Amino acid sequence: MKKPAFILLVLGTVVYLVSIWTNLDYVWGGIRECWLRGWENAQIDDMVYRDHLRELPASTNPQPWPEGPLWGKATLEPAGQAWLENSETASFLVLQNDSLVFERYLMGHDLETRTNSFSVAKSITAMAVGHAVTKGLVKVDDPLGAFLPRFGEGDDADLTVEEVLQMRSNISFGENYKDPIGFQAKAYYREDNRTLLQPYRVNGQPGAPFEYQGGNTMLLGEMLDAVRPGNLSNDIHQALWEPMGAEHAAYWGLDGNPEDGAVERSFAQFYATTRDYARFGQLLLDTGSWKGTQLLDKAFVTDMLTPMAETTDAVDTRFYGYQIWLGTTDDGLAFSCMEGLRGQFVLSIPALDAVVVRSGYDKRKAKKRDLPVDIYAAIEAARGLF
Repeated sequence: MKKPAFILLVLGTVVYLVSIWTNLDYVWGGIRECWLRGWENAQIDDMVYRDHLRELPASTNPQPWPEGPLWGKATLEPAGQAWLENSETASFLVLQNDSLVFERYLMGHDLETRTNSFSVAKSITAMAVGHAVTKGLVKVDDPLGAFLPRFGEGDDADLTVEEVLQMRSNISFGENYKDPIGFQAKAYYREDNRTLLQPYRVNGQPGAPFEYQGGNTMLLGEMLDAVRPGNLSNDIHQALWEPMGAEHAAYWGLDGNPEDGAVERSFAQFYATTRDYARFGQLLLDTGSWKGTQLLDKAFVTDMLTPMAETTDAVDTRFYGYQIWLGTTDDGLAFSCMEGLRGQFVLSIPALDAVVVRSGYDKRKAKKRDLPVDIYAAIEAARGLF
């Protein structure tokens, strides 16, 4: 072996061994999934790279969406068509009055393609908390320390479940999606998220202004594991996926081998089809009810969809509720949005009795009233169909 090649081999071996000793060896998986495919960070098609997934089986009583009167007739207006084709959209689905209005798949996706929801999973985790509230296991004004004892002393003892739901914990996790050794990369790629969470505490008083951080959602997942047997996937499957009639299985990425007690990455890595994601939007549109059956506590869902500025005098944030984004259109129509990295949107628009789902490989960085401009583009494209 020539000397330069030998030196490179030795250096590579040393770097790899150091990454193992420092618990940073997860970066190699991230490099393979992202940089070697030309992406800065995770993508919607990364389920094939997940070593450990927990399945949420399709419903034993599948409920296909019925075709509405506009199905097969509604067409996008030119502006909506242009946005769809130029925005790296993978799927676009519109429902109105519980029925299909329009659907289109691009970039090789189809009805059965499961995509990563990214932070849409945060809203799904909030629904699991709502299920625990429905069962009387948790109240939102409970102190988090009642379930996680390490938060039982000092300033930590004042932190409530609601403040964690609202991203107001005042815990500095960090939310940098491009830092390969930051908290978020570790949470997404490495094993044992519970150990990762252990050292984090409130910095001063909880109830601070809104700061969007996935670590809060991870705490909610840990809290749920403390109050009931089972796991987060089972919560959603039994409480929602099965009764909502999901037509396909969904999968949730785990932070290790389930035989070793691995848990869901509660802030991301929920994989489902576009039509099944729409079920969550319809559930929120109907305030936790599905075809007349109340699946989630109505008061919890109402609070989930209420701007936090209306629930506390401590903040003036009006664009966020319980792990979900909230907004209004230019002409004043209120909407909620389960929103994820790359522009995954599950939108509920009560005044139109409409649900809009968009998945894609990117979204514009520009914002409007604190929300991505592509949310408004998706709503306008849908409105042009009615």
